[in-house]
Amino acid sequence: MFPHGAGETAATEKKILYWVAPMDPNYRRDAPGKSPMGMDLIPVYEGEEPGAESSDADVVQLSPAVINTMGVRTASAERAALGGAVHTVGYVALDEDKTSHVHVRKEGWIEGLKIRSLGAEVTQGEVLFEYFSPELAASSFEYVRDLERGDTWAGAGGRAKLKALGVSERQIEEIAKSRKAAERIRVYAPQGGVVVQLGVGEGMYIRPDQTLMSLSDLSTVWVIADVFESQSDRVRPGMEAEARLAHLPDRVWHGTVDYIYPELDPTTRTLRVRLRFDNADLALRPNMFASITLAGTARAEAVVVPAEAVIRTGRSDRVVLALGDGRFRAVPVTVGFSDGERTEILDGLDDGAQVVSSGQFLIDSEASLKAGFARMEDPAPDAAPEVIAETEGTVNAVDAQGRTVNVTHAPIPVLGWPAMTMDFGLAEGVDPAAFTVGGKVSLGIGKDAAGAFVVVTAQASAPEVWGEGVVDVVKDGGRVLTVTHDPIPALGWPTMTMDFTVEPPPAAAPAVGERIRFALGKDAAGMPIIVEIAASADTAAAGVAQ
Repeated sequence: MFPHGAGETAATEKKILYWVAPMDPNYRRDAPGKSPMGMDLIPVYEGEEPGAESSDADVVQLSPAVINTMGVRTASAERAALGGAVHTVGYVALDEDKTSHVHVRKEGWIEGLKIRSLGAEVTQGEVLFEYFSPELAASSFEYVRDLERGDTWAGAGGRAKLKALGVSERQIEEIAKSRKAAERIRVYAPQGGVVVQLGVGEGMYIRPDQTLMSLSDLSTVWVIADVFESQSDRVRPGMEAEARLAHLPDRVWHGTVDYIYPELDPTTRTLRVRLRFDNADLALRPNMFASITLAGTARAEAVVVPAEAVIRTGRSDRVVLALGDGRFRAVPVTVGFSDGERTEILDGLDDGAQVVSSGQFLIDSEASLKAGFARMEDPAPDAAPEVIAETEGTVNAVDAQGRTVNVTHAPIPVLGWPAMTMDFGLAEGVDPAAFTVGGKVSLGIGKDAAGAFVVVTAQASAPEVWGEGVVDVVKDGGRVLTVTHDPIPALGWPTMTMDFTVEPPPAAAPAVGERIRFALGKDAAGMPIIVEIAASADTAAAGVAQ
């Protein structure tokens, strides 16, 4: 919080004229008490009443009791450079620079297969298989015949022909020394590594257009990741990258950005990035998913505040300054880049200023009753309804054209409302775009001219990331889920399939094939986990239709 003692001492030296309700300065009493909303009345001192020369019409004065009731919290504006690190996910892939594919140059039949299983380790020069090819056997016989005749030119031509047909230099030398034609041609491993593709079997007929085997050296691997368009300017070739695996939370792999692909995916609006990591112990296996952190290029320093401190009305953005001694002022600001947790303030705020990050809606609504605050607002034909209650809830549906939202909100004691789901109209100036289906919001509720309850102010609650997807696998009674999820822009994640731990375990596990909404958090190691599961909007709509 912030200190109140000094302000109270100074205030007690002034004469108290009357007490007013925090939410309605027209509600006046000659003695302390409660407002119709159950809030403590606050004193108005001599010289602070409306119209007094010393009164600051832009400032709201609240007592310590009211501040505690509102749950006011403050944070300091500071200069910082946002947007440094880029967080995303990727999958491990073979290093194509260390991968070889095995083909033959003439048709034939496998007659001596040495490598018979995927994943087998081979060394460079090891025999992979032998095969019989009538044409190669005939060429081998011609080469031996030329050698026996002592025909130097023909022998050199025969040797070149065998080499052109794919016979190894080693086997050609054996033929020359033994003067015996080779019935079967040996194929050697062009490099050491692991067999990652096997397309042959003993006795199989093979052709030049077939890939018979693929070998890859897994001592280094690629990781293919996607970054969103808005993050692409912060990624450069050669910058540092970190990879983490869910099943090895204590280990971090360090690599570099090897290549940035030239085209943006038109569907996901993401840019593909290739990373290179050393993998001497082969812990990074192809097709594994990894959490990726790219060092990124930081933006220029700017004044930043917690994202939840910014009040967005659709017509303007503002923050509430904490001036000390229970005094607050709402000021307009120009908002810049936001990383989801902090927001740049380009104009209207200095670093070091104290801003209200929780409870600012009630303070802002009180300030809106002041004449000076009215001057700050954009011109509007009708005054905005007064906020009479504040609550938090989850957005279920948004009708931008009809300017309504459906919200499941927490209990509102001041109105005598329990927790429930209901539709709200939006007051003038409240932008429907401020609501995201599945997102949590803090709402200021008031009444319009017809007496209907409407949303007067709205602000996303402290950052919480939600996603939607289809359950592919359920393990351990629902404690572990494999989910194919939609893109999650807040995390820079494209569509993909991932394993998640669910904490706490659900009372009833979702069914395989069910589409769910899920909230993401982090475990002690910083890995993403599911912290809440709900029915998706599509599932809920289907249930209503039935």
